[in-house]
Amino acid sequence: MEKILYFDCFSGISGDMALGALLDLGLDPAKVRNELATLGVGGYELITARTQKFGIEGMDADVVLQTAESRHSHEHERNFEQIREIIESSAISKRAKEMATGIFFEIAKAEAAVHGKDISEIHFHEVGAVDSIVDIVGVSVCLDMLGADRICCSKVREGSGFVECRHGRLPVPVPAVAKMMEGSDIVLAIGDAKGELVTPTGFGILKAMAEGSDAMPAMKIERVGYGFGKRDTGSLNALRVFMGRAETADDRVSVIEANIDDMTGEMLGHAMERFFAAGALDVYFAPVQMKKNRPAVTMTVLCAIKDTEDMTKLFFRETSTLGVRTTETARMVMERSLKTIETEFGPIRFKIAFYGDIRKSSPEYEDCAAAARKSGLPIREIYRRLKDFIE
Repeated sequence: MEKILYFDCFSGISGDMALGALLDLGLDPAKVRNELATLGVGGYELITARTQKFGIEGMDADVVLQTAESRHSHEHERNFEQIREIIESSAISKRAKEMATGIFFEIAKAEAAVHGKDISEIHFHEVGAVDSIVDIVGVSVCLDMLGADRICCSKVREGSGFVECRHGRLPVPVPAVAKMMEGSDIVLAIGDAKGELVTPTGFGILKAMAEGSDAMPAMKIERVGYGFGKRDTGSLNALRVFMGRAETADDRVSVIEANIDDMTGEMLGHAMERFFAAGALDVYFAPVQMKKNRPAVTMTVLCAIKDTEDMTKLFFRETSTLGVRTTETARMVMERSLKTIETEFGPIRFKIAFYGDIRKSSPEYEDCAAAARKSGLPIREIYRRLKDFIE
């Protein structure tokens, strides 16, 4: 079953909130500290404590530096390449390294754009500081330990007004967060709370790791984690993360279609190939009769919601249509997996599907066709002999 983490950002998100919420899902803080120790970065202590706020129990994670002024001292101003070297030289997993580097890259790219510099010229007095490195790498280590197949998030609630920082008094959301919002599917919603609820570290985690803002997907909840923030907002300042498994692959897809009466079969076949190469979930044709009694086809493309715009552009580029119809619909599919089984014809891949107590299996066509060519038997005989191979 697909394992899902859903970030409920009802009171914003920061690095320490994300780290606390993920630890609260049942991870051992000592194991995370051991992983962080391989970074070779000292001068801090990761303090975690279970506590209560507004009657809710959760995890408070705090990176405490050796000296108060070390947060912004010159020795902790590192650029992106230096941070990447620290990550690559560590003993954390490859997946955790990729996640941490991806998060830092999103923030570095935004900071460079805000300051009008190349990414190599940016020295992070905040993101390059020890506490931010620990937060981001710690979150990446936790995500890797939890082994989620999918990460998604709600709309992200931000505060309002201004915040004081090294560059002076800046509006909320701060410029780096505003820049990361460009081209992102994550929705930022301004609330009544005064001050900054969404930090560049927090938004960078979402932009690098999460799908766009949406309602929580249908799933069986296994645990709920709370990571407390440090803001006094007058209400619960925390990040809530739901961990669960989808009982079935229940999702929403885009259906894009157009009626076409002036393309040859070869052209349509080529267009179909281009759609599949671009990641379409399905492509098919249906005969229709258009105006002036013209025989034509309706070309239909199914794709992920996030791919709608790209698939629409491909429609206009690869077909003669001047317009498309787009709808969003839900689909229910059985949970599927491939299993290779040794048979009298050699290894054959079987597609196995489940839905509740319903179970189906079938051999892969390409393997059956190869077995038919090798054995000289008709392919129908291959299917007959393999039909009941999996009980």
